[in-house]
Amino acid sequence: MRMESKFIVYLCISWILCLFLALAFYYGGEEGERKIVVIESGLSTREISHALQKEDVVPAFLFRLFLFLSHQDKLMAGNYFFYPGESVEEVARQLSQGPPYEKITFPEGFASEQMAEVLEEKGICLAKDYLDLINKPELFPASYLQGVTSLEGFLFPDTYYFCPLTSPQTVIETQLRRFEEVFLPHYRSSFTFLSLKEVVILASIVEKEARWKEEKPLVASVFINRLKQGMKLQSCATVVYALYREKGLKVKNLQEEDLTVVSPFNTYLVSGLPPQAICNPGLDSLLSILYPQRSDYLYFVLQDDGKHAFSRTYEEHLSYKEAGGP
Repeated sequence: MRMESKFIVYLCISWILCLFLALAFYYGGEEGERKIVVIESGLSTREISHALQKEDVVPAFLFRLFLFLSHQDKLMAGNYFFYPGESVEEVARQLSQGPPYEKITFPEGFASEQMAEVLEEKGICLAKDYLDLINKPELFPASYLQGVTSLEGFLFPDTYYFCPLTSPQTVIETQLRRFEEVFLPHYRSSFTFLSLKEVVILASIVEKEARWKEEKPLVASVFINRLKQGMKLQSCATVVYALYREKGLKVKNLQEEDLTVVSPFNTYLVSGLPPQAICNPGLDSLLSILYPQRSDYLYFVLQDDGKHAFSRTYEEHLSYKEAGGP
């Protein structure tokens, strides 16, 4: 009878212990703000457990106990996103699978500042560190960047996957490599009279001027025709960029006085191209400069439907402007 009682006691204690461990291992506590935890290469299991405890992710003892009971001993170094209060099992699973990759999508026409904001928001790198490198193209040994003073325009807009705390240099190198893969072959096989830098600058203007893909080759032809005739580009998109760059103003609808802003980016005042791209254009805009639609148009004006009316003479341009539609 005494043996049976002891057995029941042991059984109850074992059951309670198992329940406690199950709750401790598989159910997290109250979640807090997401943290980035860096697991350096070469750290022991004990050191990793203390690093996790220091960041209030999981208790060190419970983490090591779970690894022992589950026979998990291969933890991978890297940068991880964890929430305080995550279950021990989930933390161990992530560390055994390796660091996560964050999906980052840069839309066509994003400027480097916008890209920097996304990168910082996603925990990839600091916006300031990313932007510091944009005006240092000499740090990136690509022959096609010779003579380029800014990487704006070459940061190819696409979907990328980065680990948290990736160096900004690695992020930019990845974007430049994508630019090389996607667009450079087109440029090298084309017969354009423009340099690569000029193509990128013009494409960035087309990106901001044309909403519709099918209009881009025609918009490109207008700018190229004006360049060939020595006319100022007179792009409203460059004025919007100039107002933001020179005065910090974010303007959607330009007023007549805005066209007088003094800036090397204001193509109403300055002949030729701006000194650098005003955004990072997508492939459609880049290709529109290499393969513009044949036309003798010199003007276009935005219509109520979001498309443009194109004209050959200034008088015709004014009539479209006044009518609000072709």
